[in-house]
Amino acid sequence: MRKCLSILLAMTLAAGILSGCSGQSGENSSTDASVTSEAKTEGAGEEGRTSIVVAVPEPPVYLDPHIQTSTATYRVTTQIFDRLTFMDEKLQIQPMLAESWDIIDDRTTQFHLRSGVKFHNGEPLTAEDVKFSLERCMASDGVNYNYKIIESVDVVDDLTVVVKTKTPFNAMTTRLSLDAASIVSKKAVEEYGDDFNTHPVGTGPFKLSSWSIGGDCVLVANEDYWAGASPIKTLTFRTIPEAINRTIGLETGEVDIAYDIDAVDKETIEGNEGLKLLSSPSCRVVYLGSCVNNEILSDVNVRKAIAYAVNKQDFVDIVFGGDADIAHNTMLCDMLFGYAPDTVSYDTDLDKAKELLAQAGYPDGFDITLTVMDTQEYQTAAVVIQAQLKEIGINVTVESMDNASFLQYVAEGNQALFLYEKVASDTDSMLRTQYHTDSLGLGGNRHFWTDPRVDEMLDQASSSLDDEERKELYTEIQTIAADQVPLYPLAIPYLYIGTQADIQGLKVHPTNSHIIYGTTIGG
Repeated sequence: MRKCLSILLAMTLAAGILSGCSGQSGENSSTDASVTSEAKTEGAGEEGRTSIVVAVPEPPVYLDPHIQTSTATYRVTTQIFDRLTFMDEKLQIQPMLAESWDIIDDRTTQFHLRSGVKFHNGEPLTAEDVKFSLERCMASDGVNYNYKIIESVDVVDDLTVVVKTKTPFNAMTTRLSLDAASIVSKKAVEEYGDDFNTHPVGTGPFKLSSWSIGGDCVLVANEDYWAGASPIKTLTFRTIPEAINRTIGLETGEVDIAYDIDAVDKETIEGNEGLKLLSSPSCRVVYLGSCVNNEILSDVNVRKAIAYAVNKQDFVDIVFGGDADIAHNTMLCDMLFGYAPDTVSYDTDLDKAKELLAQAGYPDGFDITLTVMDTQEYQTAAVVIQAQLKEIGINVTVESMDNASFLQYVAEGNQALFLYEKVASDTDSMLRTQYHTDSLGLGGNRHFWTDPRVDEMLDQASSSLDDEERKELYTEIQTIAADQVPLYPLAIPYLYIGTQADIQGLKVHPTNSHIIYGTTIGG
């Protein structure tokens, strides 16, 4: 307890030294807010309201799902675009645009598309759109790390497409359920070119109405949706960075759904008869990254010293109010195949940390920068890490920036230390993103550490049809990564969503990218 109080004091003293980088300000947000305010009352009458506002901690970076992976982006684009398959909240694969599929052999899967599906521009979905979309995904450095396994996508007829991989692959239907594999309109992409990002055209249950970067993103129902039009006719994503303000928005009725509720606000919501609290375990792992391109952090002894200096329990208690599981030196959560928590341990040991710093040539510590996004959660997390590393002589300057700037900055390898997260619903995707050479930079490997052995084992595991062999390979990969500690997994937060009491049917997805379709108002 005394240690937690000392860190809280350090947080208070350090809060004033957080430095910020200017980002996108969303100058038109007031305009969008008025549009949303009008939309909220639209349809209110005998049949009740038909519009909802969702409060999110950060705005989408893009509305083109093929540019770069980002939870903030995919929370919105998953409403606009469908995939061939989708993964439900129990992490089970379900049909989506593909109503069925046949596994021809261990490299070949044939997908049968639903008939009568239309894009938002009125064009029919065809196998040519699927081929175009997957090949576009495969060509994008920001998302293609998960799709380089694909050798070809071939059209059989208007409603049949065959996907063939370079080697046997055991996760094709899972891989095609990810938002990066969203199916876009070929005609719209060719028409809009680079402007497709602001004119996204999919087959999803909602389509874009307006969006100002940094401001409100307003979607409207796709009345021709193949599964039936949503009763929610206007869906607004509103950026409210502070968790307490998202809760206040619920209390005042300004928002209907609030993502990422802070643990300290749970009782407030649960004690309010007009509100509900939804929860779920998650696949979201928050980690402290060390860019090995940095001269200081290129030394594994420095990285290990940092790991020994971090007190994960205090981190979880302060940042998440105790509502998170400690991440046990692996980027996998216990819901995923191959989870191996008992490989290499870095129990907090300040003497060991100082000893390793001395071996690395830094007996008196050093100065370094920690880069984070400018959300409340990450700024709090940064101050905790800052205080903990100070205990071993590492003087941390915190640099914060908006989501879009942060992602670009760390993708280019400009950072030293950084705090970030990864969400993945399958083992190969998580480990490949973080540790494979194909994923460097934009692909998700933002610490720029690789190992030929790990590349080879990841490729072997994704091709193996033997579960025992895969499990052994994944355990070895996690062991090597934990020993070299290019990133240090810290916490797996629980997911909390607050809603108005009349919001029904919303399901919390462990990936933290929640599908609004199926949600209703009242009843």
